[in-house]
Amino acid sequence: MNLSLFRKPSRYIGREVNMVRKYGSPVKAVLCFPDVYDIGMSHLGLKILYKIINDMPGCAAERAFSPWIDMEEYLKTEGLPLCSVESGTPLREFDVVGFSLQYELSYPTVLNMLEMGGIPIRAEERLNGGAIVIAGGPCALNPFPVLPFFDAFVIGDGEEVIKEIMDAVQRHKRDGDGRRAGLLKELAALDGVFVPAYCTETVRRLYLADLNTSPYPTAPVVPYMEVVHDRINIEISRGCSCGCRFCQAGMIYRPTREREPSTIIEIAEAALKNTGYGEISFTSLNAGDYSRLPELLKMCNRKFESRNVSFSLPSMRVNSITEAVLKEIKTVKKSGFTIAPEAASARLRSVINKDFNEEDYERTLHLIFSQGWLNLKLYFMIGLPTETGEDIEAIPVMALKSLKMAKKFTSRHVNINIGVSTFVPKAHTPFQWFGQIPLDEIIEKKRFLIKAISKKGLNFKGHNEQMSILEGFIARGGTDVADVVEAAWRAGARLDAWGDVFKYEHWLEAMEKTGVDIAAGAARAYDETHEFQWNKIDTGVSVDYLKKEYKRALALEKTNDCRAGCTACGLKCGAAEFLCQTTVASGSNKVAQFRDTVFNPVRVRVAFSKAGHLRYLSHLEMMGAVLKGLRRAGVPLVYSKGFHPMPGVSFSPALGVGVEGLREYFDMEVTPPFDIVKFREAISREIPFEIKAMSFIPKDTPALGKFVTAYKYEFDLPESETISRLKDKLNSEQLQWLTPMMVKFDIINGRLVILVRDTHEKKVKISEIAEALTGLNAVDADIKRLALYGWVRNGGENGGQWLMPCGAAGDSADNAMAEAVEIGE
Repeated sequence: MNLSLFRKPSRYIGREVNMVRKYGSPVKAVLCFPDVYDIGMSHLGLKILYKIINDMPGCAAERAFSPWIDMEEYLKTEGLPLCSVESGTPLREFDVVGFSLQYELSYPTVLNMLEMGGIPIRAEERLNGGAIVIAGGPCALNPFPVLPFFDAFVIGDGEEVIKEIMDAVQRHKRDGDGRRAGLLKELAALDGVFVPAYCTETVRRLYLADLNTSPYPTAPVVPYMEVVHDRINIEISRGCSCGCRFCQAGMIYRPTREREPSTIIEIAEAALKNTGYGEISFTSLNAGDYSRLPELLKMCNRKFESRNVSFSLPSMRVNSITEAVLKEIKTVKKSGFTIAPEAASARLRSVINKDFNEEDYERTLHLIFSQGWLNLKLYFMIGLPTETGEDIEAIPVMALKSLKMAKKFTSRHVNINIGVSTFVPKAHTPFQWFGQIPLDEIIEKKRFLIKAISKKGLNFKGHNEQMSILEGFIARGGTDVADVVEAAWRAGARLDAWGDVFKYEHWLEAMEKTGVDIAAGAARAYDETHEFQWNKIDTGVSVDYLKKEYKRALALEKTNDCRAGCTACGLKCGAAEFLCQTTVASGSNKVAQFRDTVFNPVRVRVAFSKAGHLRYLSHLEMMGAVLKGLRRAGVPLVYSKGFHPMPGVSFSPALGVGVEGLREYFDMEVTPPFDIVKFREAISREIPFEIKAMSFIPKDTPALGKFVTAYKYEFDLPESETISRLKDKLNSEQLQWLTPMMVKFDIINGRLVILVRDTHEKKVKISEIAEALTGLNAVDADIKRLALYGWVRNGGENGGQWLMPCGAAGDSADNAMAEAVEIGE
């Protein structure tokens, strides 16, 4: 399969750094994410389970993701199944097929992956054997919209129960009667596992009491492509104590549990060594409320600043931002900043239990802009319960205040983005009884905000209103929704989180077929006495507490953060019971430094090949793979100064996706003393490309991007082509544009070998040249780049010659100085 035919081929090549491949394991699980690779590989839960299962003797975990539309069409046309990344095994051949349900609109993609993997989509069709299909994640706490498709659901944190599940499967394969029912009954007996066919009692959510002792991936798989969260992600806490009434995560992930700073530092140290990333994100539902955040950031900067490691935080509450935190975050690199007011009026903030006022907001803006931030995102919601026109009108007023504050505290251009999403009522929240505003009202409110915000010089970004309606319909749905999900999938729905794929018509067709009114389901409000199907899932937060919070919202009464005192939600965990208990010593963690030196940086040139499956990497992906490898190898790179330090590494001109490069180059500035033999060995171990040569180069050596202006390629050509026919083509009027670029060409072993150069008028585009000379497109031509050259003047008969880049001399006959091509040959 030539992956050049597909969008983002690096999604499919596998063989990434830290990928685990366990051959011959008796029990195999495939962890499926119902979206494309670049989304799924950003999900922390998948990485955690991948580590836990692969650490178990006799068990193996592999990964599978939804293909993009073009790859899906190819697989179906060719009759090929959806397979795992690690071994290329069809999904149907695994013992356990696990899905992470993060978003309701991913449900049709789940069905699509099951069918493509050769697995019947409904559990009742799998009674005769085959893989056990399990779901987990936040959406599993209302399993009923997808109940017919899964054999079991994990309710809550999965770190401990996944080991019990894998042990049960292993026992069943070794000692069981081979019947599916026996295994499902055993799973139903496990705490936190809901098996629809056998669970009659309420299932209580699992939660880890101690994050410090739970397994955490310090050597996660490192993708070649840039994924959504392309950095090290360290979960510093789980759960949230704020009690926002619209927020499902704030209810179902209670109580708040924190990792100790010392544990976080250990994870960071190991992950930096094993991945080569230069950025760490401290993830949490609300990182600003982590009780040791200033100390943690200070410790990390002391330990990692010399390595140019930067730290970032996700969206923060308005009143959780402090000057101390901002100063520590910007120590190495100043990225954008995100805060989530959610509601712009004080009245509506009381309804949703957001605990800040105008003074807090102005203080936060002052801190952000006075500390030099130039990029800010603000998130708001529309359609919240009891919302009025005044609440909507307050949003552009609040947004404009941020722009005025920016102009007051900085003289530079500031980029302010206003994100607006529609409220979606969710199960297990105080707002589960409220309905969603109708589609036409969402459109009207968004239209007002776009006009009001855009004319003020702010950037508006809204969520698709049809997607919001569907999310609201499914999120509080029961088993009747499953038929709608299946009908939408059969109509063509999949990858519906992607705007360029999503088609509302698929769902309208499903609504017509099933007779279920999607809009009415989303808008429906419920009486407090209504018994929801999902009450069978016990999150630990009582229904009585949710009702009490529902009434307090209508009364505009706020509820305190439960860290300050228990609010009697039902968990009975004790206020602040799982927060950090240790005090951070100010002198702890010595500063990790690369050696001090009085020597000036030196330049090193490396020649390498980009071949095999790596030819499908884009130039940016190749650069990223090299930089991460250099950091893993401990190379003392020199970084630029300023707000965004960059490593002193530069590359030869870009190579097209799918084109092999047999001798490519990169230069790096490093701090001496630099043992080139030692570091060549280290780099060879850590980068996926074969190193051809590596040597010091003089400081005044021209940069690769300026020096290289000619390129030797080879590619296929039709058997009928000859040298004379090619000369005739080059002399034709149609190819006059190519003549000045052509230095030489020949046919060797049935392949055309050419040396072409950039001109002042045109840069070399090899796919264009190959098609002009052979009639073959870039994919069919099988293009390889053999060498790179620069023009060196020497005063000879022709005024100079084409030479390969100096330095990086290899020990083969084809070394960097051995080949010269005279003009006119």
